[in-house]
Order: sequence, then C-alpha cells, then structure tokens
Amino acid sequence: MRGFLSAQLPKLVFLLAFLPGLAVTVAVYSGAERRLEAEFLRVADLAIDRVVTRLQQHVVVLRAARGLLSATRGGIDRDEFLRFLSSVDIVNELSGVQGIGFARMIASTDTALAEEEVRGHYGFDIEVLPATDQPWRTPIVLLEPQNPRNRAALGYDMYADPVRRQAMDLAISTGDARVTAPVHLVQEITSDKQTGFLIYLPFVETAQPAGIRSRPVAGFVYAPFRGGDLIRAALTVGPPLPVALRIVDAEAPNTPLFDSSAEAGPGSLHHSRNLRILGRDWTFDVWSERASIGNVRHLNSVLLGLTSFLFAAAAAYAVVARQKEAVQARAVAAAAAREAEYRELLLQEMKHRIKNHIARIQSIARQSARGATDVKAFTTAFDARLQAMSAVQEILAGTASAQADLRSVLVKELQQSLDATEVDHLIDGPPVRLDERQAHAFALVVHELVTNAMKYGGLSVAGQGLAIRWSVGTKAGSHVLDLQWNEQISGLSAPAANGPGFGSRLIEASLKGELQGTLTRDYGPEGLAIRITFPLDPALNGSRK
Repeated sequence: MRGFLSAQLPKLVFLLAFLPGLAVTVAVYSGAERRLEAEFLRVADLAIDRVVTRLQQHVVVLRAARGLLSATRGGIDRDEFLRFLSSVDIVNELSGVQGIGFARMIASTDTALAEEEVRGHYGFDIEVLPATDQPWRTPIVLLEPQNPRNRAALGYDMYADPVRRQAMDLAISTGDARVTAPVHLVQEITSDKQTGFLIYLPFVETAQPAGIRSRPVAGFVYAPFRGGDLIRAALTVGPPLPVALRIVDAEAPNTPLFDSSAEAGPGSLHHSRNLRILGRDWTFDVWSERASIGNVRHLNSVLLGLTSFLFAAAAAYAVVARQKEAVQARAVAAAAAREAEYRELLLQEMKHRIKNHIARIQSIARQSARGATDVKAFTTAFDARLQAMSAVQEILAGTASAQADLRSVLVKELQQSLDATEVDHLIDGPPVRLDERQAHAFALVVHELVTNAMKYGGLSVAGQGLAIRWSVGTKAGSHVLDLQWNEQISGLSAPAANGPGFGSRLIEASLKGELQGTLTRDYGPEGLAIRITFPLDPALNGSRK
C-alpha cells in the first residue's frame, strides 16, 4: 500500500497544482468566448440592420414618388419623374433596386387606356399581358430608369399574378407599403437570374377622373428588387462585414431571397433572427468565421493554461526527483550493508579456509606417509599433493581458464589426498564443461566435500573408500548434471543436532546461489550418499540424447 501511494504521489501533486490553474484557464477562456459571442452578435445585428435600413430607404423613396403623384393629381410627366429619380440617385446611392415605377389600376376592360399611357411616355406600342380573369388590372405604365430589363416589364399586369396580387390587396387594406413573397421578376430576361420581390405603395386619388370606373386605388408606386443585388449592395455600406447571410420568407423557406451560407466554414458562429418586414416574416441566418470576428483571441488563456501545466509538471518532477534521491539513498545504504556482510563472509571464509588448509595438509601428510617407504618417497608424494591443492586454488581464485572440465576439477581436488592412479578408479562420468562461475562454485563444493571426507568420511582414518559417478539428463528442456558422491564409513553415526557447520552452509550457498542446484544427504548402514544436481549451460555442452 505504501509503495502504491509513493508511486501515485507525483500524479497527485501534478493534479493539485494543475487543477486551480485549469479552473482559472477555463474561466478566462469562457470570458473570451462570451466576448467573442457578443462581438459576433453585434456584427450579425449590423448586417441585418444594413439590409433592413436599405429596404426602409427604398420605402422612403416610394413615398416621395407618391408625393410627386399627389402633387400632380395622378398625372405623371416622365421628364419630371426622371428629374425626381436623378435627385435621389437610385442607381448609385440606392443600388440594388431595379427601378421605380407606377402601375395604374384599371378595369379589365380598359386596357387600351394603359397602352395609350405607355405610348405617351415612351413612344412605342405595348400590349397589356398576361390574360386574366380578375376584374382589375395593374399594368406597368412607367418604370425608370429605362434599360432592356425594365422595358421588358412595361405593360405587365402584376395583378394577374396571385403572389403580387396578395401584396397589393394587403397594401390597399392597410394603406401602407407591403412586400411580396419571392417571385420571378419579368425583368429576368438573361441567363443570370435571381430570386426577386417587389414593394407596393398604394396611391389613392382625391377625386376620380371623369369616365373612369370607380376603383380601389388609382395605382401603385412600386419597386422591383433582385434579392442578391439588393443584399450585396446593403452589406457594402460602411466597413466590410465578415459574414455569410441567408434570408428566406417564412412562407417560402425553400426559395431564399439571398443565400451565401456556402461561404461559412464548419466551425462558424451562427445567429438566427425573425423580423416582420413590410407585412411579411423574414428569417435572417448569419454565419461568421471565429477568427474573423474582431480582435478576440484566446492567447491569454493558452498562455495561462501552458503556464499552469508547466508549473504542475515542475512540481511533479520535483517530487519524482526527491523520490529518486530517497531511493538512491536507500540503495547506497543497502549496498553498504551488503558490502559489510560480504566482508564479514570473506573474513569467515578466510578463517575457515586456513583451518581447512591445515587439516588438509595434515591429511595429505598422513596419506603420503601411509604409503611411503622412506623420507624421499614421502617428500615426493607430499609435494605433488600440495601442487594439486595449489592448482585447484588457482581455479577458485579465477586465474585459470574461463571454462573448466568437471573431471579435471574433481581430479585436482582428490589428488590432494590420493594418488593419481587411485583417483581414476574413483570417478566416472561423461565429459561436462563448466563456465567460469559454475567452475568456481563447483570447485568450492568439491573442496568442502573432499575436506569433510578427509576429516570424517571415506578418506579419513575410519574411511573405507569413495566413489563418484555422474550423468547428464534433461529436465524441462534443459541439461541437468546428476552427481552421486558415495562414501563408505565404518561406525557411521547420525550428525550432531547442533546445526550445520560453516562448511555445510558454504556448500548450500554455492549450490543454491551460484549453481541453482540441490544437494541431498543420506546416512545409511553402508555410509554416506550425497546427490548433487544443477543445470548446465547448453552452449558449452551441446545437444545430448
């Protein structure tokens, strides 16, 4: 549990340091978002106001034109009308409108009057179209400025169209300007077509002319608009606005009056507003790219968030560094403790080896004297065994080859107390190669076993012989050495119960720690049977069947 908490401590410190900064960053970001939204709404409102203002300006011009008609009591002089339009400069100042005109309301049977009026204004003949079943007609008798588009509209009976008629009837009933639903303008005589609409302002005569049948109004001052031209002209008034706009009539949502929504990107801000425009409901949808709205940016929140993250990361790193320092301090203390233990072990081993060397020298002297016939023979045998002991000591000290033959290690150890001819009869087994680590450990084990055998076992005074046999088997896919060490001892008794001595502990440590092997002892009536097993390096011993 303590280890788990220690591992999680840097993360906890990071979170505790980062969360307050994150909260402040979110607050700053949210404030910037609100400012961005407010700025966008301001821009959207400005775009909508420009469109509405442009329409209101056209209505003002229509009212002025109606005032001109009232001053002339319905008698329209084209030259005077042109002077009026040039004073308001609808082409430049009020661009977006197709023109300003007058449609006279007459009975369906009086079309000749309208045709005569057009002839009087423009000097050419027209025919009032289309055919209608309505009792009244409103053919266009005057439309300026004259151009091919507007000329094509002269004589057109707008009251014959249900969409235009609806707006006219509403204008008659209210006495004020009214706009139509989306229509196809008769001026659209080219391939460049746009959705259009018209504004009608009724003109009422103070007295009916003689010979004219009583009618609801004398006619309509009106203006035709191409939706795209009008909206673009309205948006260009003043500084450019970074918006995309879509305007639809509520009763004709699939026929937009203007639509530039394709210019809006996928992450654009959006605002929608419904307005009552001259008797009809229009829906304005406005889009704008976030990056193009004013100077609102999130640099402050980004810097604040980055600073908070770096501070939290630095705090977590400091904790990790302190933890590493603590781990290193514990590792140094543990290493010092192991070093002290190792030095103590070396000291104990040195003491033990000195005792063993003395005992082995005594045993070597005793064994050499047993078969010697004179002092020279004794000296020769004694010297040879001391040399064998020195050779094994070189292996243990690491001065021999990095590899060793198992038989050679056994021979060199046994030759310390036996003649070479005797050793050959005591051991038997296949060739086995040991690496440097295994050779050191195995030589140490054999050294202890030979020493014990010379002191108490088969090579001692009471000993009756020694036999060593080994084989190589396979266990779990690995080569394993199986060595049988048998000592014949007369009067063998069970070992003392006061625990194993240093030599036995050294054997156990070498087998388990260095050789990853096992050792078992069996005290029987015929003597001591020791079995040693440990895995071999397959790279040194090859494949075996």
